[in-house]
Amino acid sequence: MPWPEGCVWRDQPLANHTSFRIGGPAEWFAQPKTIEELREVLRQTARLGLPLTVVGGGTNTLAADRGVRGVVIHLSRGFRGVDIVSSPEELMARVRCGAGVLTQRLVYLAAKHGWGELELLAGLPGQIGGAVTMNAQHIGRFVRQVTQVALDGTVRQVAREQLRFGYRDSSLEPGIIVEVELEFPRIPAAQAYERIHRALAYRNTTQDLRVPSAGCAFKNPPGLAAGRLIDQSGLKGLRVGDAQISTRHANFIVNLGQASCDDVLGLMEHVQRLVWKQHGVVLEPEVRLVGERWPLAPPQTGAGLAERARP
Repeated sequence: MPWPEGCVWRDQPLANHTSFRIGGPAEWFAQPKTIEELREVLRQTARLGLPLTVVGGGTNTLAADRGVRGVVIHLSRGFRGVDIVSSPEELMARVRCGAGVLTQRLVYLAAKHGWGELELLAGLPGQIGGAVTMNAQHIGRFVRQVTQVALDGTVRQVAREQLRFGYRDSSLEPGIIVEVELEFPRIPAAQAYERIHRALAYRNTTQDLRVPSAGCAFKNPPGLAAGRLIDQSGLKGLRVGDAQISTRHANFIVNLGQASCDDVLGLMEHVQRLVWKQHGVVLEPEVRLVGERWPLAPPQTGAGLAERARP
């Protein structure tokens, strides 16, 4: 098949590319190193009529045990550059970075150079492209411009004025972010380091970062905290197979070793039912599911996630 040379492989296990360490094989797994390779992968995918999935850093993703049909794209080393585009005299620091830059690399640079408010991202796994797409920790307020490759291979730049960011959401059109320009207030480097150090210490004591997970399993309902509702329902520590509700943070589901996608879905189903029964609140999944099983939002009757997740 005429893919760009050296960037597309067959039947790659997605367990190796997601923070949950769960998932069967991707039919085609693409790691383009340049924008042109990415454009060619997208054009070839469209020509063949194949389904397309983007996993980014794989930190908010639960992949099906059966795998994922079509093409799965993961931006690799060619999209990890960071350039400081402002002068030291300017009050705001402007940074241009590839979508594949790890959020923690940006946090490290913030501590080194004195960029303020990056402590919000301290300890947050994943890549900048995915963080902007999902507006993780309200990162959207720092965004000045996004460069995106549309699904037809067209490259477009989207200015801040054209973007709207909401809770776990952005107004970006379908496509793949390849570069982001961000702007942060300057503060003394020692102050930035101290803020980041405190934020990391807090996250390490309140979240279970020692074992694989996909971060928060459910979105917070308006005015409520999903983790608190799950905790109040007495569900901390509950297991289905090797999937367990974290004993530190009730909105984290962790993989104790050999958890399957079915284990996680079964546990999420049980959480949804119990929280609905005890609190009358419908929890909406935050973790993104890809592959052969797609859950629908549970109806007001509290019907189970796993029962509605058949292929």
